Formats: sequence, C-alpha cells, structure tokens
Amino acid sequence: MSGKETRKSAKETAKKSPQVSKKSNEKPAFTPPTLRHRAFSDVNGQDQILRDLKESMDLAFTEVNKKIDSMLLNQQSILPRISTLEDTQKGLEESYNFLSSAVDDLKAEQTKMESDITVLKKDLNSLRTSQNKLKLDYEEKLRSLTEAQLKAERYSRSFNLRFGGIPEKENEEAIQEVKRVLSDYLQMEPVIENAHRIGKRSTGKPRQIIAKLLYRPQRKEILLKCRRALQDSPYFITEDLTSEDFKKKASLRHVMSAAFQEGKRPRFVNGKLFINGELYVHEDSPLAPTA
Repeated sequence: MSGKETRKSAKETAKKSPQVSKKSNEKPAFTPPTLRHRAFSDVNGQDQILRDLKESMDLAFTEVNKKIDSMLLNQQSILPRISTLEDTQKGLEESYNFLSSAVDDLKAEQTKMESDITVLKKDLNSLRTSQNKLKLDYEEKLRSLTEAQLKAERYSRSFNLRFGGIPEKENEEAIQEVKRVLSDYLQMEPVIENAHRIGKRSTGKPRQIIAKLLYRPQRKEILLKCRRALQDSPYFITEDLTSEDFKKKASLRHVMSAAFQEGKRPRFVNGKLFINGELYVHEDSPLAPTA
C-alpha cells in the first residue's frame, strides 16, 4: 500500500467516525494511534528487534567462537597427550608381545623339561629296579660266600679243642700239657697234631690252648667224657667255635641249662641247637611256626 492510499484511507475513516461531544469537565477519550503512527511504531520495533537479535546472535557467535577457540586450544594441548598415550600403548603392546613370546618359550621349555623329567623318572625307576636286583644278587652271593666260608671254618675247627685252666710255664710244650691233662683225667692218649696258646699273656689267668687232633672220633669222645671227668678239676675242655657260633651259643646258654635241668640232652652243632635230637627254634626266628 502506498503513502497516498494510506492517508486517503485515514481521512475516510475520520469522516465516518461519530462526533464526540466535548464537555468541560470530561477527559478526552483515548484515541488509538493512527495507521501512520502504528506503522511507524511497528517499523521501529522491528528494527529494534532485528538489532537485538543481531546483537544476541553476535554475542552467541562470539561465545561459540570463544568455545571453539578454547576447544581448539584444548585439542592442541590434548594432541601431545594422545600422542604420548599412543606411544605408551605401542610400547605396552610391544612389551605384551615380548612377554607373550617369552611365556610361549617358557611353556615350550616347561613342556620339554616335563618330558625330560618323565624320561628321567623312567630311567631312575629302571636303575632302581636294576640296583635292587643287583643288591639282592649281591646279598645272596655274600650270604652264600659267608656260609661257604663259615662252613669251611667250621670244618677246619671240627678237629680242634680248647683247653682252659692249664698253668703257663716257661719254655713249655703245649702239646705235652694237653696230653698230661687227657691222660691224668680222661685216661686217653689221642693223636695230637699241634697245640698252642692263644690271646695276649695275662697275669690274672692262664691263656687257653687250642689243640688240633688227627682224628675227629677221638675229639668227639673227649667232649663226651670231659664234663664229668673234669668236674672237680681246675680245667675245662670246649669246642673251638667260630666267633659267630660262639655268640649264638652264648645267647642260647640259658636254654641249654634249662634242658640239662629237665634231664634232656642239648647239643650245639654247626650253629644250631638240638635238644634230644630235635632242632630248637626260637619263637622270634623266621622258622618258628605261626599260629
């Protein structure tokens, strides 16, 4: 709408409006602004709004730019940190890969060691088995050799007798001293091959004499007679036992004494005790009967 048309419209509107009576004491009624004033006011308001809007947008853009600048600054400060973190991550990854490889190597080495240990255990068990077998064989051979040696020693001593209580003399002949005792107390003159004293000389009591007879039957006869014949004499005659048999007989002396008191006939032969012809077996012996 043009300015002329606006003014014409305003005049026509004023003509058509009713006349208002004027009273002296009444206030004039409110007259609304004309279209011209309203349009002018609207234009000014729109300009103000536009200015305010522009200022607001400028402020907003300024704040946004500040924030963008701040973000850019923060980004620039963060980038080195990110780079450092990336380097750290890379180093950690390399360390992890190295450790992982080392762990794999250790696992492989452990597996190999376990396999080697298994083989060694088998070899050790085999060696132990062989060692036990060798030990048993050695013990068996040693036992066999010991028995053979003991048997040979027993046979050699089976011709010997021990004479005790015979006083020692200067330049004596042991054979003659033995013959004198046998002749005087047993009325026997056996054939004696040799005789000699054993042990260290002592002032307390005379050393024993070991005499070797030529015939074992004569030796057996002497042993049967000597116990009663020498009962009231200072002399005694015993078998020449091995050290092992001597210890064993000493441990069975109380059994033999009890058998004598019961009227039985105990005999100790080759390391074994016989009572009335039956082998005596101690209750602790592995040969003892089980219940």
